[in-house]
Amino acid sequence: MDEFVRFLHSGILAPIKKWGTRWSLWPVHLVTACCGAELAHAFACGYDGERLGALNYGIARQTNLIIVEGAITRKMARILRMTWEQMPDPKFVIVMGACGLKGGVFWNGYNLVRPSEIVPVDFFIPGCPPTPEALLRAIRQLQEKIRTGVARNSAEFKEVELPKVEKKKVKIPKPIKFKSKASIVVNVPRRVDWDFGERLCEDLKRSMNPKSVTITGKNRIAVRIDRKDLVMCAKVLKSMGFDHVKSVNVIDVMDGFIVEYLFSSYSVRELMPVLVNLFTEVPRDDPRVESICDVFPSADYLEREMHDLFGVIFEGNPWMGRRFLLAPDSPENPLRKDFVIEEEVYIGD
Repeated sequence: MDEFVRFLHSGILAPIKKWGTRWSLWPVHLVTACCGAELAHAFACGYDGERLGALNYGIARQTNLIIVEGAITRKMARILRMTWEQMPDPKFVIVMGACGLKGGVFWNGYNLVRPSEIVPVDFFIPGCPPTPEALLRAIRQLQEKIRTGVARNSAEFKEVELPKVEKKKVKIPKPIKFKSKASIVVNVPRRVDWDFGERLCEDLKRSMNPKSVTITGKNRIAVRIDRKDLVMCAKVLKSMGFDHVKSVNVIDVMDGFIVEYLFSSYSVRELMPVLVNLFTEVPRDDPRVESICDVFPSADYLEREMHDLFGVIFEGNPWMGRRFLLAPDSPENPLRKDFVIEEEVYIGD
């Protein structure tokens, strides 16, 4: 047994191992952008990448090659690193496209990272998009690296002399910090020829006792109410023929939030083109309103999303306090204006 172990470690089998690895590449793909289309072509019948000894595989623990196709965000970086760490040695990485090199069209995105900052990359394939032939050349170059231990470019690029440009110092103005006291909801009255809307506004004023009712455009009405009257006003709209909620929105105005519901109707012909914006203000230190999901079931999921993104509590909605839209490990209330974006990267050395 000892002699057999010494034989395995003697290096005699190294050429055989290299030969087997060279012709047994099993790429797993991290497709984040349009480069995935070129990869699909490279392994389709027109190019047949399998003839080069590379067979697509989807299980990280049984693969030895990652092909990254597109831009990598900070959130995706963790997945890339986890996949790479699960792969057995020897393992290799190929990055496709301009997005993977320097960010491509997303180069100045605050949430973008380069794959080479997360895992060691063996070969980059330039282009936007790169061609299927370029991917096959990268696989061939990787095979040569496995055979010789040396990575080489498959193309030579001439040095280009750039014209000399006089550098000018440009002072970037600092952002102006201010807090607007105005409501984000624009309810400027407009003069429109809409007799039905005028009658509808009068009915709303009599039935709801709102703070204001404003025609903001043809078939558009904004109704400002007190938050304690939200459910009552929703019931009034339902009795008038409005049968669904199109959207629920929360607007952060620093001092508090504006919660708005957009109502319309599929069942009453005169109300079909009408949108009623029912909105109320809630304070930042007590962001609570009553849920109207019992009156309008279509508001249920929309309220859950706003709870996830802004932290507004819709009392009576059974999903409050639970994640609905966001991942379990994502930070809370990411769309609030006081949300602080994390500056550290997800993956470290």
